[in-house]
Amino acid sequence: MADAKSYVVLCRDCGSAGYVGAAAPPDDCLVCKSQNIRSHPELFDLTIAHIDCDAFYASVEKRDNPELIDKPVIVGGGDRGVVAAACYIARQYGVRSAMPAWQALKRCPHAVVIKPRMARYIKISQRIRDHMLSLTPLVQPLSIDEAFLDLSGTQKLHKCSPAEALMRLQKQIFDDIGITVSIGLGANKSLAKMASDRDKPNGFFVIGAAEAADWLAPQPVSVLFGIGKATVKKLDAAGYHSCADLVAAEKPRLEKVLGSQAGRIMALAQGIDPRPVTPERAAKSVSNETTFSRDLKSYEDLEAVLERLCNKLAKRLQAGQLTAATVTLKLKRADHRIVTRSYSLDTATDKAHQLFAIGQKLLLPETKKGLSFRLLGIGVDNLDNKNMISLFDHDGGIDDKRNRLEAAMHRLQGKLGDRIIQSGRQFSRNIAQDDSDTSD
Repeated sequence: MADAKSYVVLCRDCGSAGYVGAAAPPDDCLVCKSQNIRSHPELFDLTIAHIDCDAFYASVEKRDNPELIDKPVIVGGGDRGVVAAACYIARQYGVRSAMPAWQALKRCPHAVVIKPRMARYIKISQRIRDHMLSLTPLVQPLSIDEAFLDLSGTQKLHKCSPAEALMRLQKQIFDDIGITVSIGLGANKSLAKMASDRDKPNGFFVIGAAEAADWLAPQPVSVLFGIGKATVKKLDAAGYHSCADLVAAEKPRLEKVLGSQAGRIMALAQGIDPRPVTPERAAKSVSNETTFSRDLKSYEDLEAVLERLCNKLAKRLQAGQLTAATVTLKLKRADHRIVTRSYSLDTATDKAHQLFAIGQKLLLPETKKGLSFRLLGIGVDNLDNKNMISLFDHDGGIDDKRNRLEAAMHRLQGKLGDRIIQSGRQFSRNIAQDDSDTSD
């Protein structure tokens, strides 16, 4: 660490780094005079980072279509759907992820609305992940667009501090892929996660161990990594609003609200987080769903939608080299009540026709009840990225012909678009839909 008469400085423009002797932190880089610098007492000592892609889906769309660069872009949406992602221009109008599409378009009526292209986002995400792995094998993905990194012990390999290596990585990702990322550097995972949210887009923010408790004190409890919305509501109802409230709490009283998690959350509020960076956290579930422009009732209409969603879901599984052992059908009734039905397989699959066959069996009984539906979704869990074995077909033999046909269709759709090949079922029932894709 720097002594009391010097400051650690890293220039994000020219890359110069070192200790600067001065009475106060410098305002600009001594080498290139840029004011785009970072100065922090622990800058060269911290090794835990959180990298978050900026407005990822929307950024990919702008990358692929430069005409969108200066326009507000919403990914997802549609008449009755929700926003999957919004670029920073759209966010200036108050548009946010998970906002109903009608509300987003009311706030930003001139926004460009784009249907999600999950296979494309996965491909770009994998390229970004490869860049992360070039720094350290200790990469823990949290979702398609964010991950933790532990750069402990990498200084000799990269011949620089983790902070310098991360700054170079940030530039490499933009130069190679055209996507900006924001980096949080901290003394642990929770601090790094909070840091990456503080300086966006293309940010670089640092929270060290020495300042953690004081920095956290005025923050709302919702900033803590691993605290869900339900827990935040419980804490708020009990009068715990800030991290300072948690630190000052009487543990027995807090345990009545949080149970056995009270001690862990009190520690997080003080900046203490012993959780290690665990590589290759696999997604627990993957799903596709669509909201209809009008409520649907007939089995035939819903079946056509289900087939298309199963095709999309299978391509996502195959892109991620995943198989699934449980299939779940989701239906939202006209009164907004949600119905789910699941089926567990003997052998995992990544094939669309097999997912569709199971989905049909789950769907048929629900359509015999005379109800109308506004949303249909198909999802899978119990995922595995090893020992990829296909299901047996109904006759007991491996359905190689269907598998080869499906693979050929996916290759052609990948080149010419999803609509280039449709089944007669889908072609005869052209239903307006707003799709969304999720991974957990």
